[in-house]
Amino acid sequence: MVFAYALYVPAGIALTSVYASQLVAVAVHVTISSWALFLVILAAVAGVAYLGIGTSSSADLVLALGEVAVFAALAITILVKAGPVHYSAAVFSPASSPHGQFTDVTNAMIYGIAAFAGFETAAALGEEARNARRSVPVSIVVIVILTGLFYLLVVVAEVFGVGRRGIPGFTAQGSPLGYLTSRYWSPSALWVIDLVVVLTGLGFVIAVFNAAIRIVFAMGREQALPGSLARLSGRRTPVVAIGGVAGLTLALGLPLTYAIGGARTFGYLAGAAGLSVVLIYLAVNFAVIRAFRTEFRSQFRPVRHLFIPATAAVLFLFPLWGILHPRTHQLIDLLPFAALGWLCLGAIAAGVLRSRRPASFETLGRIFAPAER
Repeated sequence: MVFAYALYVPAGIALTSVYASQLVAVAVHVTISSWALFLVILAAVAGVAYLGIGTSSSADLVLALGEVAVFAALAITILVKAGPVHYSAAVFSPASSPHGQFTDVTNAMIYGIAAFAGFETAAALGEEARNARRSVPVSIVVIVILTGLFYLLVVVAEVFGVGRRGIPGFTAQGSPLGYLTSRYWSPSALWVIDLVVVLTGLGFVIAVFNAAIRIVFAMGREQALPGSLARLSGRRTPVVAIGGVAGLTLALGLPLTYAIGGARTFGYLAGAAGLSVVLIYLAVNFAVIRAFRTEFRSQFRPVRHLFIPATAAVLFLFPLWGILHPRTHQLIDLLPFAALGWLCLGAIAAGVLRSRRPASFETLGRIFAPAER
């Protein structure tokens, strides 16, 4: 989880900086390099995190509501203008993908998961939530359902809007949403989409940044990482953890953004982080089955605690296959294996902690599930 979030933060800032550069160029006719905007966005996100989780959550919620409203409006417009005559299930066939192969789907799933990832960050805020044992699970389930429905609406609108034969050309667009905006709204509305994409990126970065610092902060308190990471500022925010995550983001993201651009930086880092997320979700599904067949056997329900997690685990094998067996072989294909190396280091660290400090090992993560209050 730490590895994934450590890469998602610079990946998100890198991509946001690209759209921010485009927005500034269109709005005020000033060219600002994406690497310069990378610094500005990172400073803004770290500053919001320093102000506290209340400020961060409120800002994230406002950004999320704005982006959902605009994208939903565009999707509904596309569906209405395209009309039922263009509605066809054939657009969802792997044969409609850019190369007409199922590997297109498995490769794309990793970025779909990257876009969906983040709903689990609510668990990292359990210590700061009221009635965490109820509010955190409920919020996670609600977020998954609403986000899933929203993504389904947008994807259906996109593929129906371009049609089966138009999908390869659509994916080749520099700004797919910009293309749809020009076609179904107006070219004069392109700046609105650029603005919303920038706000979307900011919301994503704020969410994963908060999750990253909360996890690092908790591990510092539990002595799984240096205890200095648990130090608080005068505002009662984890200032050292914020500085650590910001520093790592700067070290990973800025050189890549400067050298190869924000879009490619996002592709590299998000792709490498994707394997971590897939492994996390796989592990959670297996853990649910094991936990309710052993420790919580009296609460076991076949559908909820066996069928659903087993089905989810099988589905996650598809993007895992896409990561480990890419359609083409390039240097970038080696990056996800860095996650496997990190996983091995984590296993070694866990083994050492379990043998030397078993009491600390048994309490790892309990800080996220505080007692009722």
